[in-house]
Amino acid sequence: MNTGLNGKTAIVTGATQGIGKAIALALANEGVRLILCARTEEQLQQTETEIKDRFHTEVTFVKANLTRTNDIKRVVTKAISKYKRVDILVNNAGGAHIGGIFEITDEIFEAHIHLKLLGYIRFAREVIPYMRQQGGGRIINVIGTAGKEPKPTLMLPGITNGALLNFTKSLALELAKDNITVNAVNPGTTDTPLTEQTIGTLASLQNVTPDEMRQMLKSDNPFGRLVRSEEVASAVVFLASEAANFISGISMNVDGGTTRGTT
Repeated sequence: MNTGLNGKTAIVTGATQGIGKAIALALANEGVRLILCARTEEQLQQTETEIKDRFHTEVTFVKANLTRTNDIKRVVTKAISKYKRVDILVNNAGGAHIGGIFEITDEIFEAHIHLKLLGYIRFAREVIPYMRQQGGGRIINVIGTAGKEPKPTLMLPGITNGALLNFTKSLALELAKDNITVNAVNPGTTDTPLTEQTIGTLASLQNVTPDEMRQMLKSDNPFGRLVRSEEVASAVVFLASEAANFISGISMNVDGGTTRGTT
């Protein structure tokens, strides 16, 4: 499929490992010019070098903490100064915290909400004026299936993810007149370094070994395995492509059918 992405410009947040890095590599493979951002400069440099070595596309990075509005502004300013436009925003930064209401303090709630929920909202707010000026764009929010299936141990990501699903739909309706599509990709349990930490925490809560916990998660998936980062990245590439010109406001699960709901 000709994606029509060659020469487009994309900002990818949380771009140095796991799903974010897979998305950056997949977009680079399509000839997209990239602005990468994350909190660790060394990992950003490594990702930039890898992309330059493997693909013939432009790439730069900005070290940024997405809980800080000024850092978000710096990323967008860098993209505009270097490429003069932003065609695609991939909101991906964030993390998971395991526990129920008594394990999650106010401070943890606030930190997670500032990073993922407000981070996504603030990034969208910064790029929308430029997308309007250039006649359109794509905003793709990497969220998660916890927003659709509440679970006691995933209360915090469930709350933020649920809010982001609502935000995605609302923003899609608001921006349709501007030719800006807004969609969500919801990874199931994905085989990443962050998931390894989550598996360890879940194993401790359920008094099993991490290997046993991993096997339980695999068994819960109809395909009998975890999601691969590259599979999430493929969904993002599709939603960014010309093939998805008239798709907006949707929430695409990439979970092998694990989520039991009908939507």
